[in-house]
Amino acid sequence: MSNARQNPYVGPRTFTREEGERFFGRESEARDLLARVISERLVLFYAQSGAGKSSLLNTRLIPQLQASGFGVLPVGRVSGALPGGGNPADNIFVFNLLLSLDQSRGDPQRFSGMTLSHFLARLTSPDGEQYHYQAEHEAETGEYESAPSVLIIDQFEEIVTTHLEYWPQRADFFRQLDQAMAADPLLWVVLTLREDYIAALEPYAYLLTDKLRARFSMQRMDYEAALEAIEQPARLGGRPFAPGVAQMLVDNLRQLRSQTPLSPPAAGGSSLPATGDSGGQPSAVGGPGLGQYVEPVQLQVVCYQLWQNLTAKDPPNLTGLEDLSGFPPQITAADLATLGNVDTALAEFYEGTLRQTLAWFNQHSTPPPTPPRSGRGVRISPLSVADALRAGGGGPGGE
Repeated sequence: MSNARQNPYVGPRTFTREEGERFFGRESEARDLLARVISERLVLFYAQSGAGKSSLLNTRLIPQLQASGFGVLPVGRVSGALPGGGNPADNIFVFNLLLSLDQSRGDPQRFSGMTLSHFLARLTSPDGEQYHYQAEHEAETGEYESAPSVLIIDQFEEIVTTHLEYWPQRADFFRQLDQAMAADPLLWVVLTLREDYIAALEPYAYLLTDKLRARFSMQRMDYEAALEAIEQPARLGGRPFAPGVAQMLVDNLRQLRSQTPLSPPAAGGSSLPATGDSGGQPSAVGGPGLGQYVEPVQLQVVCYQLWQNLTAKDPPNLTGLEDLSGFPPQITAADLATLGNVDTALAEFYEGTLRQTLAWFNQHSTPPPTPPRSGRGVRISPLSVADALRAGGGGPGGE
């Protein structure tokens, strides 16, 4: 990272593939998930919201699958708007998936009555990166690419959280998915979703040949993983943490916040916790008020803000790492106490997200007329709000 002013932390959003060098703390999960996906044609990958599922897909699983000889289709979604033109889709979930996989920007209406098997047989790619639906292309029976392909459907909980009025079409979606895998023996599938929606999928498991048997669960970050995710980007940025300081930050992030009010410290005070029973020294074990895991989104929010505060104090003529020679070369405990307050950073993040949500509502909603009449205004769904937050970087990116 050549620019000392570039923040090595991505903040509260999903990592992109290009940011893989800044993604730390998940190598064990990446290795195990890759092995699971290679060995099973359909894998259910789940974790808590904000655990970093999408980031793991972008920075590790997809590149590693490609390096292992798999073709990886564009990451799909089953959510989206209804087709326009008064021509409803036969299956809204299949329709949205096809629309997310095709990168040709053609007329969406052509997918309204199309099955998943029909579409995949005509999905082509000249380079393994860009995929386009070609109506004239049809693979002959038994004619498949020599390399297997992987279909990843991210945020798959949307099949039960969106388009609720079309709930009867869910079963047909699972049937079509099973039919597509039967038609193409070289098709692999990965479904990623929040773990609190696992039970909602169970009624549909019988529609799939493997009954959703192969599953992979990812926990939130433990102490060592969080420590790596904090320390390594700072090293890349040319301003590492002083000994013991990153450990203090991990313990501060592990504080059970239900027991610690979200309020800034008193003037001149420190937000660093007295950890465990080790005389205030950071500890990898538990202690009073310390949880087992760290929320990755909170980690990124706090570290991003800390780095922003540090660089704001730099001289205006600082342009590169070579200019850091006259600086304290490390992030100190004093920096953490004055510029890296966890509660303040999180409170500012939550307040900013609320402001962004309110601004989105003000922009996309229409005040009712006087007197009120039906048929006016814009229907707003939780999905559209979430997508707006992700686009603006104000949310966890559907992790």
